[in-house]
Amino acid sequence: MTGRRWAVVGVGGVGGLYAARLHAAGCEVHLVARSDTAHLRTEGLHLASPLGAVHARLPVHVDATTVPEVDVVVLATKTTAPEAAGVAAAIVARHPGAALLVLQNGLGVEAAAATGLPDGTTVLGGMAFVCSQRVGPGRISHLDFGPVSVGEHRADGTVAGTTPAVTAAVADLDASGVGGIAVPDLVLGRWRKLVWNIPFNGLAVVLRSRTDQMLADPAVTDRVRTLMEEVLAGAAAEGRDIPAAFVDEMLATTAGMTPYAPSMRLDFDAGRPLELDAIYAAPLAVARAAGVDLPATATLLAELRALERPQP
Repeated sequence: MTGRRWAVVGVGGVGGLYAARLHAAGCEVHLVARSDTAHLRTEGLHLASPLGAVHARLPVHVDATTVPEVDVVVLATKTTAPEAAGVAAAIVARHPGAALLVLQNGLGVEAAAATGLPDGTTVLGGMAFVCSQRVGPGRISHLDFGPVSVGEHRADGTVAGTTPAVTAAVADLDASGVGGIAVPDLVLGRWRKLVWNIPFNGLAVVLRSRTDQMLADPAVTDRVRTLMEEVLAGAAAEGRDIPAAFVDEMLATTAGMTPYAPSMRLDFDAGRPLELDAIYAAPLAVARAAGVDLPATATLLAELRALERPQP
């Protein structure tokens, strides 16, 4: 039992999983939800997981004003919900000393989420490699994986190293059973996560496919590899080296995972906005600023924008 206090903003597949597991590890956990609030208050949070089922009755809040003092505030909503980032920042601002953990996909998300916070606020970035989804009000289905890589954000893009805030967050995640990994270089960690996110999220939408279906088609697998190799080039443009062997590692890991429809596919099927700016446009902009083009990534972004555009 850690005894540390967490507030989780966003109770979807990611936020709900980690909230339930942290509670099971003995952390004090508060939920900040945009929907399902009545259900969460009366029925609690239900997690089905290979790590064990959890039924947690946790305090539920609708805004920052009622959240008591906490040690960590997790932003676990999509980047397409900027109002949630405002709520998370407001909780941190009310409780000096609290760390903001941005558990979102994409590049530059920490800077966006920390807008307006006082200088000196601890801002962490978290990269969750997990197959988990919300299957109903207050109900989360965790299928596979779960470790969170955590690094500390530096506004100037420098390497923070493994700081005390990172060590403490990783210890809580380890105690929860999902696992935590300290990442000394958060920018490198973000690019490594994009190696998976850019091909599999986007192609799942364009091809209406799951991970296993994509890798069963040699032509699609070749396209995945091309996109992954472009992400390595983008990382190198920002001075971050990812070994070429990481592409094969990610392909093998994906081949071994439970067949899964990535979150962008679920958002598309549900008619929700897609996280195109953070996952695609931001890395493309960083690479272009360094004089590096990523044509396959740019093509995939154009396809996704066309699909997202309302049809006449």
